[in-house]
Amino acid sequence: MALGWAVISTGLHVDNKIAPAINATPDAELVATYSRDQGRAEACAQKHGAKAAYSDLGALLRDSRVDAVFIASPNALHAQHALQAAQAGKHVFSEKPMTTTLDDAVAMVRTCRARGVKLGVGYHLRQHPGLRETRRLIAEGVLGTVALAQGQWGFGIRGQGTPPP
Repeated sequence: MALGWAVISTGLHVDNKIAPAINATPDAELVATYSRDQGRAEACAQKHGAKAAYSDLGALLRDSRVDAVFIASPNALHAQHALQAAQAGKHVFSEKPMTTTLDDAVAMVRTCRARGVKLGVGYHLRQHPGLRETRRLIAEGVLGTVALAQGQWGFGIRGQGTPPP
């Protein structure tokens, strides 16, 4: 049986990457979309084949077809959306950052544990080969004593040079 996903936000990241990735994943189904604007929720649902579109988060979280939510809302809303989803018994995957405060992050972890749902955060670069090599070089002292390290990583956007989801 497929895991029923809902996306919270209908922005470019969801439109270009997340919804197509859910649809391309075996045993996953995009069940619902959420936007504060019903028209945007409906347009996203229609484009990506979701069964429902919501502008009322409570209604989305009451949808029994939804097993998990992907949170791509503005950063300041991640905790609010995650806590509501966990309280409703939905698994939570949040885009980075997890939230904007340590207290909210702790609340997210505690609530998900208490409700018996999974919590994931999209820190996709933690295992990137470049970062792993940087960690190795620092740990082995190859770079000497590191007082400050800065880096920049980028990729194509809006369909220019981006790999498929």
